[in-house]
Amino acid sequence: MFERILLAIDASAQKSTVLDAAESLAKLSHGEVRVLHVREFGFAGRAGQVDLEDKAEAHQLVDGAVDQLVSAGIGATGVVRGALHGHAAGEILDEATSSGSTVIVLGSRGHTELVGLIIGSTTHKVLHLGTLPVLVVR
Repeated sequence: MFERILLAIDASAQKSTVLDAAESLAKLSHGEVRVLHVREFGFAGRAGQVDLEDKAEAHQLVDGAVDQLVSAGIGATGVVRGALHGHAAGEILDEATSSGSTVIVLGSRGHTELVGLIIGSTTHKVLHLGTLPVLVVR
């Protein structure tokens, strides 16, 4: 049932907990993992697009996660996608569809449900806009 896992990670303190959860799920389901990091950008008027995080660091984050999974005997690939700040959920859902994922694993930064409704966190959006099962790791 969970043989194609999409792991959406960021550089938060939860990164290792979320990665461990995806690794455990992959071992239980004999599945493979697609590691995704959405690198956000903004716009600064005439200056145009402004990167909100370093491209090399984004790729290192994904490569490190893939290496850990492969070392554990799990088939894993990775990708970095870009999105306008606040639109990461759409990229996560698009990647889930294009990769044929059967479950999405991602972290929660600890916002309460009320705060999630007000600020529209990425996790909240994935839960409510997607059609796949979602494992939220705290």
